[in-house]
Amino acid sequence: MILSALDSIVTDTTIVPWVMALCIGLSIVFGFGLAFLYKFFKRKRGFSTDLPLSLILMPIGVCAIVMASRVIGLESTTARTTLGFSFAGILCITRFRSTQKDSTDLIFIMFAIILGFLSGFGYVLYAGIVAVLAAILILIVSFTKFSLPSPKEMTLKVVVPESLNFDNLFDETLQKYCLSYDLKKVKSTDFGTMFELTYIIKIKNEDHQKELLDEIREKNGNLMVSLSVRRFE
Repeated sequence: MILSALDSIVTDTTIVPWVMALCIGLSIVFGFGLAFLYKFFKRKRGFSTDLPLSLILMPIGVCAIVMASRVIGLESTTARTTLGFSFAGILCITRFRSTQKDSTDLIFIMFAIILGFLSGFGYVLYAGIVAVLAAILILIVSFTKFSLPSPKEMTLKVVVPESLNFDNLFDETLQKYCLSYDLKKVKSTDFGTMFELTYIIKIKNEDHQKELLDEIREKNGNLMVSLSVRRFE
């Protein structure tokens, strides 16, 4: 009984209007649902303003092309799937051309494509179950802040002059204020006259950030020092 309920509602070679309307309507609901979930999930960290519109339109486009493939006579499931994936690639090609700093954007795009496919093939109940489970998991992760690093995990960047020997220069200060620290990168700046040191630190007390910065500035000649929470980089 349960397995039969998960079957596709598109059973004939020709698609009746009410079935087409239901599938496309479902893809519209999924698109808006994904867009709202994306904005809610990224509400504190900021988000790409063009992605919500892409999430709304992508399931509709994928659903439409999969259903159109049946109308024009592509009866092979493999052929319809290939055509749908090709169209999905066209939809998001500009999105994937640029380097993604946040992998959650790609996860939302992937779900938009999946839900568009399920809607286009007529698996209405199955698509609804997938959408509800994904929404529940996203809300759980958002409310529990499971995916966010601790606010004590920070990135410290220190600029020092070329003439200054920075080996172990800041170790005493970092041991005083940090639970752990690790020098991740050293690069030259200002045509080689300065070095920028990048540390990954876990600070003991968030209220002592100013004291940490003041002591480092005393040692680096009052040059630039920055401290940022890692999730906002």
